[in-house]
Amino acid sequence: MRHFQNILTKQTMAIAVDFAADALRCIAVERAADGTWTRRVAFELPAAPLDRSMDDSALREFSAKVAEAGLNGCRCRVTIASHLFRMDMAQLPTMNEQELAASARFEAIDRFGVNAADVMIQHASLPCKTPGRCALLLLAVPLLIIRNATQAVMAAGLSPCSIENAACAALHGAELRHDGLNNGTIAFMHIEPQQAVLLLMKDGQLQFVRAMQGDWAMVANAQESSGNHNTNSNSIALEPIQSDSAWRWSSLAEETLRCLRQVCEESSWPTRMVVSGAPSSDRELLDTLKGVCGMDSTSVDSAGWSTGNEKLKSDTWAAALGAASLDMQNKSTQRAA
Repeated sequence: MRHFQNILTKQTMAIAVDFAADALRCIAVERAADGTWTRRVAFELPAAPLDRSMDDSALREFSAKVAEAGLNGCRCRVTIASHLFRMDMAQLPTMNEQELAASARFEAIDRFGVNAADVMIQHASLPCKTPGRCALLLLAVPLLIIRNATQAVMAAGLSPCSIENAACAALHGAELRHDGLNNGTIAFMHIEPQQAVLLLMKDGQLQFVRAMQGDWAMVANAQESSGNHNTNSNSIALEPIQSDSAWRWSSLAEETLRCLRQVCEESSWPTRMVVSGAPSSDRELLDTLKGVCGMDSTSVDSAGWSTGNEKLKSDTWAAALGAASLDMQNKSTQRAA
């Protein structure tokens, strides 16, 4: 009977497991008969490093949580912290799909300096203005990371059906949550402890990706200090921001500005920036991005995604909610059809 119930559950549930850098998060959102979505469960466990197999004690705790929620045997989507991926953009001559896939793989192996047998490589097409050329986003992730993530999820009693970069998953969620994100030029940033990923969208199509390394957890946790104690000789005045410690985020904001100037013309400057990740609720971060980049900056908001007893902080649940939203959209579309 339990197995039979899980078969039914698969048709009405959207489940995601997020292997974030700071925690392991799992969310299950259930569709009611009237089409509304309710969080059946959302739990958070200590971070599970994917450079090795999950510890037995951590796996037992994960399995117990899955069983307690009645999710055994259910399919789920998996997201992996973006700092575990290598990503870059490249231009190649125009060619057919088969040739392009082979060339993209060769380019990624050469550019990232990886062994072809040790990584999974994917590519996505981007708009290109150069005649006779095509632009690509290259992604590479170690097979060890994929294997450890899938084995942990299966050992806990779930059935993984997809694996995605956390920044891309968070973008899916932001597109669903924020009206107008697929209209015009929008900047989106997902911030993790070790990496911030900037994605530029124009009319719903990805235009540009830049991964910026840094110890953003340290920046987020830095104590407030006055301008007199600022020893960063490269910091700039961030008028009209009224915060003595806004310099904490200036390096990220300045690099973001350089990226936007590289890819955007004055007529296509983003109208706003949406930010996800643990620091995204930091008012100083949003004010610094606005002051340096010249656009309104807001945090991803989880309110309205689904109802439930758990109070979710969107700044940490964006990737999991974004991954789950793919099934929420698909099932809503099927229902309407």
